[in-house]
Amino acid sequence: MRSWAKPVSWAASVASVAAAVCGAAAGVMLLGACTSCASTVRETAMPVLATGYFDGIEADQANHRIFLADRKDSGIDVIDTSGATPKFLGTIDLGAPSNGLAFAPDRHRLYAGIEGGSLAVVDMNKGSAAYLKKIDEVKVDPATADLIDYSPKTGRVYVSTSEGGKVVVVDAATDKVVDNYDLKTPLEQPRYNPADGKLYVTAHGANYLLQVNPADGSVTRRYTLSARCRPNGLAINPGRQLALVACGSSVVLIKLDTGLNSISLKVPGGDIAAYDTRLDRFTVGSAHGPRDSSIAVMDGHGNFVGSVPAASNSKGAVFDDASGLVYAVGAAGLLSFSPSQCAPPPDWLTFAGGVAVYATPMLLFVLFLIWYARHRARRDPRKPAGPTWDELRDEDHIRERERIRELEDAIYGPVVEPGFEG
Repeated sequence: MRSWAKPVSWAASVASVAAAVCGAAAGVMLLGACTSCASTVRETAMPVLATGYFDGIEADQANHRIFLADRKDSGIDVIDTSGATPKFLGTIDLGAPSNGLAFAPDRHRLYAGIEGGSLAVVDMNKGSAAYLKKIDEVKVDPATADLIDYSPKTGRVYVSTSEGGKVVVVDAATDKVVDNYDLKTPLEQPRYNPADGKLYVTAHGANYLLQVNPADGSVTRRYTLSARCRPNGLAINPGRQLALVACGSSVVLIKLDTGLNSISLKVPGGDIAAYDTRLDRFTVGSAHGPRDSSIAVMDGHGNFVGSVPAASNSKGAVFDDASGLVYAVGAAGLLSFSPSQCAPPPDWLTFAGGVAVYATPMLLFVLFLIWYARHRARRDPRKPAGPTWDELRDEDHIRERERIRELEDAIYGPVVEPGFEG
């Protein structure tokens, strides 16, 4: 063996073991590479938000504006998120505490359900003299206009009257009531599903998710929820026919086409739920107490992405599609965080990491056997060569013949050669 061969062989073995160890470490890192969502939280001080009480939240993606239904100041707070630091622009006066919000980008309108049973209409056309001002008010109920939804497909605003048990339909082109669905049970969030043309409403009092035919207002299907659900918010991913229902202490995911459902306890219930089509993400606001309120994000399949602690007056959240940040009310003002930084790795990466972790010990064992075999195979070139296989075989044959001869002698006695007999 050449003088340099032994060190090279040893180095190769060490390198193989090191590579295996690195593979195991990489697997562990892949499985635990998620950053905490809380580490990405940023709060911008805004005293108006810190002391307010809020319900609905909406976003104007094109103009980077966030709208918050401010019940304390009887209006809608407007925040500019176009710069590096969000800025509070002011409050749109509605004359009554506001509840749900719905933004209609195709009509440059922002709608708000307000106490007293009216739907407020706000001008969102930046070229208009009435920009960011209430321009109309539509009476929908004697008492309350609660959570609402707008559908670009139908051009309708759907208004829940909460305890009134009705969904009132307003034509966005004329600001006139065109229909009224009396569902005879306390309601929360209505959502129009463009995939099947049905309206879905969470029935808070009956523990149902109701499917309503907009053509005649009839209930065409009831999705039964658990007795402890008491549904609040609702968001729909039309591409997957998946509804997310925010219950009191959990969220329920329902396949609207099959009725199959599952419960996620990773989100501790919630109030307002929303779905962002562009980013394929759900948001859920869980407003409980000072220590157990949170904002959660789930992907378009309903898988939990992450959550952050939030203020007890934070009932919902919205995405900024350009930056991927989530905005919500925080303890000091406006809270933002980046779910993309704390999202779990994709399934294929998790699988690869798991394989690396479990396969590495086996690989190490195989490498050890290879090293051991090489070590045993090494010999000193100065020592004489050992017998060949043929020589060992011939030696075995000789020994076997001698053994058989000894056995025959023991049985028959020694063989006497002719001429030696007495």
